[in-house]
Amino acid sequence: MILTDKDIRSLCIDSDKKEMPDGLITPFCEDSLQSESYDLAIGKRIAVLRKEVRCIDVTEQSEIDAIYDERELSAGGYVLSPKEYVLVSLKENIKLPENITAHIRPRTRFTRLGLLVSDQHCNSTYEGNLKIGLFNATNYAIKILPGVRVAQIVFEELKTKPSDKKLYKNKVNAVYQNEQEFIGGVAVEDFNKTVTAAVDFLLKKGE
Repeated sequence: MILTDKDIRSLCIDSDKKEMPDGLITPFCEDSLQSESYDLAIGKRIAVLRKEVRCIDVTEQSEIDAIYDERELSAGGYVLSPKEYVLVSLKENIKLPENITAHIRPRTRFTRLGLLVSDQHCNSTYEGNLKIGLFNATNYAIKILPGVRVAQIVFEELKTKPSDKKLYKNKVNAVYQNEQEFIGGVAVEDFNKTVTAAVDFLLKKGE
């Protein structure tokens, strides 16, 4: 079941109409609340991908970390070049309970402009400040500014509670849990072990 504005508000604002510090969304803004979604705004940090031509090994964390140039997004904004992709922090923090999952989706007005937002799934019990991708699919430069509501989040109630060991907050490899500072891409886990196991299997099969 998708949460409506009434449900979202009740998980962010208490009976005295005060913002709950551990609410679903903080800070909460009534103007950002839609009938069955909430608009998310660009925050004050941006991670620009360095303009280099080279091959990146997805199993090497040092190579992945080296592609980002993190900086503050000033009030003057950042000019996104044609076909450029960046990561931006959100103004809001998200805190999901065990029975609610969420989906980050683009807003139509920006999609029609050619500014694309990366879809993102948020597991129940996720907590932190998300970093979302923005891609300029046009041949024009586009200026992005902090505070612009560029994406939307849709909340969905789960039919049943997930197993405790599968909850995102309990996973050992939940690298984005409680994210505040920038965390970029993470190297593929156990890649070499998987490849080795596959090779061993094929060799034994051929014996």
